[in-house]
Amino acid sequence: MLLAGVAIMTTAAGTSAQTEGSQGRTISHGVTQVFGFGPAGTIISAKAQAPFSAVLVEETQQTLSDGTNITRNNEEVVMRDGLGQTYRARTIIKPVLAGQRNASPRMMVTITDPVKHVQYVCTPIKVCRKMGYRIWPKGRGPQRGPYLPLLPGKDRNVTEEELGTSDISGVEVVGKRLTRLIPEGMVGNDRPFTTTEELWHSEGLDVDVQVKRTDPRYGKRTTTMTEVNLGEPNPNYFQVPEGYRVVEEGKVPPQPQVEPMPPQNQ
Repeated sequence: MLLAGVAIMTTAAGTSAQTEGSQGRTISHGVTQVFGFGPAGTIISAKAQAPFSAVLVEETQQTLSDGTNITRNNEEVVMRDGLGQTYRARTIIKPVLAGQRNASPRMMVTITDPVKHVQYVCTPIKVCRKMGYRIWPKGRGPQRGPYLPLLPGKDRNVTEEELGTSDISGVEVVGKRLTRLIPEGMVGNDRPFTTTEELWHSEGLDVDVQVKRTDPRYGKRTTTMTEVNLGEPNPNYFQVPEGYRVVEEGKVPPQPQVEPMPPQNQ
């Protein structure tokens, strides 16, 4: 789950939630200027006057050397209001091993305020970590996930192909495909190989409505913004959830008070 012309560095998580007009769920997705990372490193900008809600759906497909196929799916609820505040929520389901009981889903929520430059990361133990975030000039900043940024025009090993316009989830988007050649020996590889990244970007929302990444090291990962609602989300989503304790980053939370034991009778 930004300010025009800048990108911010933060970590984000998500969870399920309900939002008006999106069939009991919220809408989300990823974009270019950054305020937190979600599935596949999807970025949601803090663009003002472009509210929306959505569900960001991620599918990862990987084939092992013995032919075993692994498929994983995740969903993340994402919203942005007219001020550029973002809300990201994800349900984390712990893998269940043989003989274990099904674990209860755990909810993670991230709320980012681009006006105050404050972000809250709220965990399942009902604690929200409050932190400021660093502003990076657009196009700079930390790497995201296992994928290296593709920089056409600056790297002779990267080529860019324009894919024209399309409609994804009812949103007009413009596509491009970036192909990167990894030369022999660059990552210990004994022969060259290529990776691709296909981006379908909405100029109006300043988000990537769909991203397809293919890398032989990690498989194929597709993230798509679904159930898009262009209305203003409920403002309650951008407040610290009721009943949660706020702890400022870098501060040690106070120890809970323990009632003294009553004296024992002799």
